[in-house]
Amino acid sequence: MAEIKITESKLTRICLLILTLFVLGICFKLARPVLIPFFLSLFISYAISPLLDWLIQLKVPKSLAITLIVIVTFGLLYLIGLILYSSGKHFVVSLPAYTQKMTDLLTEISSSLERLPFKLDVPTIIGQINVERVTNFLLGTLGSFFSFVGNLILVFVFVIFILTGRDKLADKVARAFAPERASYLSRVLSSLNRQIQKYLAVKTLLSLINGGLVCLILVIFGVDFALLLGFITFVLNFIPSFGSIVATIIPTLIAFLQFGNSLTPIWVLLAIAVTDSILGNFVDPKLMGQSLDLSPLLVLFTLIFWGWLWGIAGMILSVPILAVLKIILENIPSTRPLAILMSK
Repeated sequence: MAEIKITESKLTRICLLILTLFVLGICFKLARPVLIPFFLSLFISYAISPLLDWLIQLKVPKSLAITLIVIVTFGLLYLIGLILYSSGKHFVVSLPAYTQKMTDLLTEISSSLERLPFKLDVPTIIGQINVERVTNFLLGTLGSFFSFVGNLILVFVFVIFILTGRDKLADKVARAFAPERASYLSRVLSSLNRQIQKYLAVKTLLSLINGGLVCLILVIFGVDFALLLGFITFVLNFIPSFGSIVATIIPTLIAFLQFGNSLTPIWVLLAIAVTDSILGNFVDPKLMGQSLDLSPLLVLFTLIFWGWLWGIAGMILSVPILAVLKIILENIPSTRPLAILMSK
């Protein structure tokens, strides 16, 4: 009888957990317009916190330091947005020409594979590529630029409040709990804050370096859309394993379509691969450590899930959210086994 009750209790907890996750998923889906700017503001706040700490050490008043950082960061992001908007328009205009080059390439590959036992039906493949639909999608994305600016303002409103109130949590914990409990919670929160800040700041810096170097490489070789591809590399660098592969393939494919059968695409591929290898295998582990290595299967599932939940923005934020979750689980003794299971 006791075993039946225990089994029923476990089954009830599992059902409640599944129901809770389902309700949370619906809430996250419906609250997307607010939650995406909020998570992005958390990301930016942790990324720029070291700069705020440095200004405070220089005896700059905190309110002035926050104002300076927010204005400079907003200005840089707005400028980058304008430049990317211009590059995106140029890409949309050039898309039909590149599509034709891709068609010619597939036709050439098909003719070279005619001796094989199977046939590649190029017309069918090309028919699946609706250039007009892709162009309309890109134009619609570019047309939402002013919506992006509005969201950017909301993001920085969140950033201001987060940076202003970040030092008040320790005082609240001290007042809310007994001294021993408050001391323990303060140590845990301090460790969490330090590790999350280190991860996001270092990852952002390395992503900026990687994106900047890729942009420089493409400019040197005269590849089109260098700035746009550099920004794509910056974003994809937050995704372990898969991101670096995609960020290497896309510029190489553009270079190949632009220059054809020449040595330029090969040099572009080698330069980007060497840059990514140095940053990924030497610089990143030295600065970040090996403790935040995530399972590739878990990363792939997270990308698919958050992409379904929040679209492209969810895919960009998915891995940082996963890494922060792993840091939190590592710092709680009862959930540390889950953090270990999340590793490679």
